[in-house]
Order: sequence, then structure tokens, then C-alpha cells
Amino acid sequence: GPQPQQPVRHSASQEERLLALTMAAPRLLAAIAAFLVGGRCAEEAACRDTETCPTAVPPRMRDSALLQTGRDVQSAVERLRKRVTSDCGERLQMREQRNAACIVARGGRALLVWVPYGSAPGWDLPGGGKHDGEVACETAEREVCEETGMQVRAVRQLSYDVFQCEVVAENVCRSPVDEGFLSKHWASHGELRSLQYRGNTLGDKEGLLARALAGQALSQTWQVHASAPAVLMARQSAQGVTSDCPRRLQHFSERNSACIVVRDNRACLVWVPYGSSPGWDLPGGWKHDGEAACETAERETCEESGIKVLAVKKLSFNVFQCEVLAFGACRNPVDEGFLAKKWASRDELDSLQYRGGTWGDKRGILKQALGSASPSPGPPSSTWQPDWADACGCKMCQGEGFSSSSQQCRAGAATGADEACACLRRGGGAVDACGCRACDGEGWSSTQRSCSRGAETSPEEACQCRR
Repeated sequence: GPQPQQPVRHSASQEERLLALTMAAPRLLAAIAAFLVGGRCAEEAACRDTETCPTAVPPRMRDSALLQTGRDVQSAVERLRKRVTSDCGERLQMREQRNAACIVARGGRALLVWVPYGSAPGWDLPGGGKHDGEVACETAEREVCEETGMQVRAVRQLSYDVFQCEVVAENVCRSPVDEGFLSKHWASHGELRSLQYRGNTLGDKEGLLARALAGQALSQTWQVHASAPAVLMARQSAQGVTSDCPRRLQHFSERNSACIVVRDNRACLVWVPYGSSPGWDLPGGWKHDGEAACETAERETCEESGIKVLAVKKLSFNVFQCEVLAFGACRNPVDEGFLAKKWASRDELDSLQYRGGTWGDKRGILKQALGSASPSPGPPSSTWQPDWADACGCKMCQGEGFSSSSQQCRAGAATGADEACACLRRGGGAVDACGCRACDGEGWSSTQRSCSRGAETSPEEACQCRR
């Protein structure tokens, strides 16, 4: 991986020098106070002893001067903070105060800083601790400037404490604050898996960075190639899989969000193979501009699983309860493509490998959702298996696959990639039950827990993916 370089020092303005003194300001003011109060006490003692008091500055004037000194320092700090932060609180409707960071991407690369201290040093997103009265996006903007010298502008919230930010100007912050300027590196998408990341900060950094860079590449492609009709078509496509949930739920805020989809006492999960902590996750993802959170959850569920859903209730800050409207509604893969699915029962939840750093306490929310779901009528699950069909119409959960010799579904047969491809082409589909591109020779590999060339999706694997 890239090696950190020595920090670069710049000349400081008067305001920035005052800001650098902020950390020492409380001690300085305490010393001034001690001196003034001590002097006043000495004068009062002399008055008592000699009954004559020398002419001196009245205590009220001393207190006023001390107070004004503190105000000057605080005013300088506030002026500089406002100079490097934007109106993001108003633009993004952000009121929460918390530690925060930025993902800054340009030219297909993302800005990282090397943090050498702590128990797990490594590359990290520029960001840090909040100041009083500062909303999270302002914290992210200010900390980026203090750590890298760059003034940035937060344009959208990517996760609980990470914002997508764009560069406004370089070398705006010139005086080091706290730990000083940190070594920088602009990382490409291909480098992300090989980097040493700082531990225990900001969730799944690698996953966030991968999606940010993938999204930037997609955005740049659209800017070059997309015509107005193409953009309109994409918007109409999104409208076709989302509902009137903002009006129904009275929920108009915009944020990344996900769905919990329950059917037959099982919850739909998707396998996310990328990032530093792959695993089963709720279907969901990034918001689009002008899209309410519940619409994001509905659209992302369809794009990742093919299932059109309806958001009916807000369960947490960014998770909604959603109901199935139709299977196979989304047929064209978007971004990372369709993901492998699993319908998990409540008894399985404790044994699953979950993706890290997303949607809070997934296991707890899933248990609540499945605990409150009413049991569906039907034969006992120990003997009954659903009649879900694979790409060729074979009942995969009942052990059926397509037999090329007999040209029909048969128990004990497995639908091969070539057979699945032919069936998908006839039906206008693109992927099998596990989200694998059969026409590219892909099938589900249980050992790799992902689609793999040369593998074949067995009926059992297809049924498990559907669950």
C-alpha cells in the first residue's frame, strides 16, 4: 500500500493562529484570571493593613477585560469555522450533532488520510470530533479542512456519520490544529482491498468507498452518454417500482434506507459479497436526489432482489417494514446487479453471518419483525415445501431440475447453466434464482457463497437463495 508522507506546513493567517491557540485558551484565561484576582486580593490586604488604598483599575474593569479576551478568542474560532463550512445543515435538513467524516472523490479516486496513533493505525476517511453547536455535516466539512487543508462541501448523507463531499478549494486551512495535517492518499477502486485501514471508526469504510467510487463512475458515464430521454426513462423506471409512501407514512426526509420484507414467517435477506465485512444484509441502499427514504427502500429492494414491495411502516431510523407486491418486477441489473437471496426463519437469525456496519441492530429488528408476524396457514413446514419455480419452471424446493435428455423437469436433476440460459432467454430474464448470470456460465457456489463461472445452481441452492 502507499506509504504516508511527511506533513506539509503552510504559513498561517492571524485568525488561524488564534484557532491554533484554542486548545491552550482555557489555561491562558485561567492564568490571567489568577493573576488579576491575586492582584486584587493583594491590594485589598494592603488597604486593611495601612488604611490607605493605592489607585488601581477597578475590579469590574478587570473582569470586563478578561471576559472580552475570551470573547475575542471564541469569535476568531467561530469566524474560521464559518469560513470553511457551508449551509449544509439547512440544505440537508441536518440537525443532529455527532462526530462525522467525508468521502471526497474525484477523478475516480477517493481521499484518505493516514492516522498513525491509536491501537489500530491506518488509512481513514478525513473526519473527527464535533464542536458544540455544530451539526454533523459541518463537523465533517471542518475536520476535512483541518486534516487535509481542503475546503469541501457536504452534498448528501451516505451513512449514520459519513457524508459525500465535493472539493471547493485547496490549501484553505494553512495552520495545523490538534494533531496537525495528516498524510493524504487518493485511492483508486482497485486499491481498496489492499489498504491497511484504521480500526474501529466509521463502519464499513471499504464498502462505502467502493460504492462511492462506483457511483461516481456511473455518474460520469451518464454525464457523457445519457440523453434527456434516457434520464427521463430512468426516472420513470424508478417511479414504476415505488409507491406513494411519503404521503401515506408522512415521511419526507431523504436518507439511505432498507426494507424488512416478511413472507410466510420468513424475512428476505441478500448476500453482499463486497466490502471489508461481507455477509447477509437487508435489501436496501443509497438514496437518489429528491427521493424520500421509504421510496429509496422500495426501489433498492427491487433492484437488489427483483421483488416489488410496498413500505407500510417505519421500524427504525433507516429501516422500513415492506410487503411483497410482485416477484420479478425488476429484470435489468443496476449497479452491483441482483444479489443472492435467502428467506430466513426466526430460528436461523442467531446463526447467520451478517454484513458489518449497516442498518444498526439488524438481528434485533428482524427478530421483532418475525416475532410480530402472524403465522401463515398451510401444511407444517417440516413436510411442506413451496412450489417455487426456477428459470425453467421446475419446482426447485421439491428437488426438481430441468433434464436435457427428457426435455422436462425431473426430480433429482439439476438445471445447468446452459439450460437455465435458454429458459431465461425464452422468458426474457437475465439471472437465475440466486442472481447468477447463467448465460455467462455462472452458477451459485456454496463454498464461495457467491456466483462463480463453471458452477451450477442446484435445486437446493436455488431454493435456499429464494428463501
